[in-house]
Amino acid sequence: MGKFIYEDDGFRYPFNDHDEKLKYTAIERIIGYKLDLMATDEICMDIFSGEWKVTFSESVQGWYQLLAKLKMVFPSIPDNWDGQIRQPPFATNYTVLYEREDRHMPESTNFYAWLKINNPEVVLAIFRQQSWQIRKAGRTEWEISNSWSELHLEPDDEGLLLNGLIAFHPDNIDQLNQILDSPGLTYQYEFYGSEKQVLLDRKCP
Repeated sequence: MGKFIYEDDGFRYPFNDHDEKLKYTAIERIIGYKLDLMATDEICMDIFSGEWKVTFSESVQGWYQLLAKLKMVFPSIPDNWDGQIRQPPFATNYTVLYEREDRHMPESTNFYAWLKINNPEVVLAIFRQQSWQIRKAGRTEWEISNSWSELHLEPDDEGLLLNGLIAFHPDNIDQLNQILDSPGLTYQYEFYGSEKQVLLDRKCP
């Protein structure tokens, strides 16, 4: 079992030199992949929960018990994924093993918004207060993200453009609306489906 301690609702592991518990219900996404270490390959798995990401590899003691336990909890995880992911050689082979329904990311940009405000710092501060990650992506561009979104903010002639990927789920849309409905913001946005059809549009005020 290695250093894993399994409980009914999750498992404990000495993250950061002290035991912390990861609940199964808090897991949003599990990704498997392969690292090319020249002489050999190593299978790894990233587990995402909120803003927290933990990585385990096949070299950790208790690896196979961890795979078996996660497969029991999340039966949609493919059988023998760690064996299949070894081919072809030299390829990372990123594979989404599990993704919570409200964290299912689209394959291409599905969200387009225009904000009638010229000061990006006001918008960035609002997202930052809600624990979204902010990263400068250019001289006048920023990346805004969390566990269910990857957005790009840039200036427009008369405001700001906010476009990117958002997991289309009612809970996520409610959180987004709460942010955009902040005092002083005027906006309009559209969500598109995989066939480029409009799924939702909103204009405020």
